Order: sequence, then C-alpha cells, then structure tokens
Amino acid sequence: MNFRMQSKRIWGGVLGAVIFIALGVSLLLPIPYFAMGPGSAIDVSPLVHVGTSQPDEKGTFLLTTISLKEGNVFDYLYSKITGQTELVPEREILAQGESEEEYARRQAENMIASQNNAIIAAYRQAGRPVKVEVSGIEIFQLLKNRNTGLKEGDLIKKVDGRAFSSTEQLIQYLGTKTPGEVVTVNLIRGKKQMEKKVELVELPAAPGEKKRAGLGIIPVVRVKVNISPPAEIHTQNIGGPSAGLMFSLEVLNRLLPEDLTKGYRIAGTGTISQTGEVGQIGGIQYKVIAADREDAEIFFCPRDREPGDENEKTARETAEKIGTPMKIVPVSSLQEAVRYLQHLPARSAFKSKTLTGAA
Repeated sequence: MNFRMQSKRIWGGVLGAVIFIALGVSLLLPIPYFAMGPGSAIDVSPLVHVGTSQPDEKGTFLLTTISLKEGNVFDYLYSKITGQTELVPEREILAQGESEEEYARRQAENMIASQNNAIIAAYRQAGRPVKVEVSGIEIFQLLKNRNTGLKEGDLIKKVDGRAFSSTEQLIQYLGTKTPGEVVTVNLIRGKKQMEKKVELVELPAAPGEKKRAGLGIIPVVRVKVNISPPAEIHTQNIGGPSAGLMFSLEVLNRLLPEDLTKGYRIAGTGTISQTGEVGQIGGIQYKVIAADREDAEIFFCPRDREPGDENEKTARETAEKIGTPMKIVPVSSLQEAVRYLQHLPARSAFKSKTLTGAA
C-alpha cells in the first residue's frame, strides 16, 4: 500500500515536472511577431566629435530608442496583461524575404545615412560652408526573388537619363511607373560602367499603402561631405534613422557660441534630411516613456503635417497617459527646434528635481 502511494507520488511529481517544462518551453516558442517596447534615453554628447573642441554644455541632449526583439508566447501574454509592449507583425518590420541579420545591417546603414544628414543639416543651420557630392545610389540589398540582373554593391548613376540625389527621389520617380515597364539603368559595378535594361517589379506594400513599381532593391545614397572643422558621430549597437534630429542638435551646439541646452535635459526623436526637415518615426510612445524614465524635461517629436502622420498625437497621448511633467514639443525642422531652444529661459538650479526638502 505504502509502495503504491509512493509510486503515485513519484509519477505525479514526474508528470508535474514534465508539464512545467512543457509550459516553459511553449512560452519561449517564437511567433511571427516582434516585441516592441521602451528602450533607453542616451546622452548624445560622448557620441559626437566636432574638431578638437570639447563640449561646454550645462544640459544634455538625449537620443531615445525602442526595444525590439523576436517575439514569443511569453511576450504575447505580457503585452496583453501589462500593455507595456506591443507585438508588431514581422512583415511590418522586415522587407520581403529579409532575415533579421539583414534587417540589422540595413538599420546600421540607415544610422550612417542619418549621421551624415545630421552633420550636413547642422553645418548649414550654423551658416558653415558645406560641400556635398553625391556619388550615386548604391544597391545595398536585393529583395528576394527579384531577377533583375542587378547586384548588391552596384552604384546607380542614372535611371532613364535622370540622376538622383536621394533615395526618396528615385523611389518617387519609379512610383510613376507600372510593374512590367522597362527602364534604363546606368551603373558602376566595381570599376566598370554598365547600362542595363531592367523590368520593374511590383513591390509589396506596407499596411495602408498601395503597391508600387520598383527595381526590387533597397537603395542607399552615397555622398562625400567636405566640412570644416571635421565632424564625426560614433554609435554602438544603435540602428535606424530616428536619432537624426538629436544628433543634429548636438553637432550644432558645438558650432554655436551659445549653449542651446540652457541647462535642461532635452530628449527627442525624428529623422533629419540634409535640409533640416524632421520626419516621422515608429514606436514614438515607447520613446516618450524612455525619456520620462531618464527625467527628461523636454521631448522633441516630429510634427504631424501629412494625412496619416501620428507622431505628435501619439506623443501627447502617451505623455498624458503616464502623467509625465515632460513637455512635448512638436517640430517640423531643425530650425524650428533651435528657435524653441533659443527662446527658453536658462534653467534655474532651484528647478532641479534633485533639490527637495528644506535646508
């Protein structure tokens, strides 16, 4: 009798352990989603180098990031219970047929382009001479199953006799075409100049967008920038173009005689063009949360200007939801952000959040 009861306990324990392990494994099973949530707010100053000058800033510019990782069942349950993360379908993050490694490489390339734009925009805003020479548009990545005869690394000089100074211009031009049309592409492969007839393909559309014609590539513009003093931005393990505005503000602050920070902790996000235009980004609600966690007092976000733009709206709603005292400041350009900062009063030490109680 005792043996039988002991045997039941043993088998019951084994069964319980098996069920526990099975549940644990199932929670870690991958799903076709990415888990997106708050990242961090990082001081930009150590990342930026302009000439040999050292920053003399009383405040801080902070770039903001999101956390993005391959989702699993646990992430799904966590997002439903807490609402602090969001599950985003893979198709909204990855290009068609793109691996996570290729995505990371593309985001790193986007960061380099963003840094170039940030430096150019800052020098122009400061009235410094800038010479930008467009080498061409490089085929950074071929979309899968696109047999166009093009190769990664090809440098496109012209399409149908037209030269383009940005990827946006190329995409806009190809958008006027229809799949199946043939365009003439002049390119450089290695050191060899070539001309190819390329049949345009139908590109997959993002949610809410129409399908369009294209070359079946992920393009990046290659530029040579001549400025004085020299400027560099070094980042580690941060990808994407959304830190452009904050990089540009930090570079500009090194070029101007006054301190734009005025003693404040200033966070923000937004892409930047070479002419200083600020563009929309993804996951802004999580960047607002990240900035608030680092006690930022001001948060720059892209202004909503076009139908479908929601950065400004989402940033304000998130700030209200989490009850942050941080001020949300929408801007459409670097110049607008600078104008706002120049009209700020210098921050009084007595406003510091670290000074509490009586002495």
